[in-house]
Amino acid sequence: MTKTPIKALIADDSSTICRLVERALRKTGRRFQFTIATDGQQAIEALAKTAFDIAFLDINMPQMSGIDVMESIHEAGSKTFAISMSDKLSEDAEQKLKAFGAYDFLSKPFSPEQVQQIIQTYEALKANYDILIVDDSATVRKIVEKVLQRSIFNLDIDHAHNGASAIEAIQNKSYRIIFTDFNMPGMSGIELAEKIQTFRQGGDVIVMSTEMNETLDKAAQRVGARAFLRKPFYPEDVDSILHHLFQLRHSHFSKQVRMFAMA
Repeated sequence: MTKTPIKALIADDSSTICRLVERALRKTGRRFQFTIATDGQQAIEALAKTAFDIAFLDINMPQMSGIDVMESIHEAGSKTFAISMSDKLSEDAEQKLKAFGAYDFLSKPFSPEQVQQIIQTYEALKANYDILIVDDSATVRKIVEKVLQRSIFNLDIDHAHNGASAIEAIQNKSYRIIFTDFNMPGMSGIELAEKIQTFRQGGDVIVMSTEMNETLDKAAQRVGARAFLRKPFYPEDVDSILHHLFQLRHSHFSKQVRMFAMA
């Protein structure tokens, strides 16, 4: 059980929904500090007074909508982990919620288990993960690092300029994920992934390349790589892969990328 309570805002004009969300959160065994709002105006007033860790926001509320509340969170630069709720979601509402930084959407009626999965994801996003970037180009390593820094996950990033230096780094530190270029002198990304399989502390390998063909695809899967990223790629591509690797519920708003078969 966490020592510091998670500050949670539940905003919905339905007391039934508020109770469902609150009970589901309590059953996770985490400590929560709850604030209940019955309309959008109350939600905005609460957000002005408290830095909430997580917020469950009904889209259709009196006074101000959940979209208005989400816009207020966005304009304030708040890091509140926001979940929108409704029985339907229009294309216009979806675009606005994504633009304002909503993480996910729960379609009513939803189950307590879906709420609990949200908390599992929230805690995974708060954790720190050691990441190794392997590429013989310093410029490419910097570009990949900038992309990873824009991920919604907290990634602590180290660099290796070739396969040999990557192996040395992995022997000295346990990395959760290794992003390796396919084409490298001396040792290819496929060869590196094969060697990493022999290390007890070896992390998941993601192969990066500007090319993609069936031969590379099969080779990457053969040596235990978990995914393939075609350059250039973007933070949402990385986020989608990390959701797969950490076995997290995918956001309604997330981009789906192709993963290799999960062992």
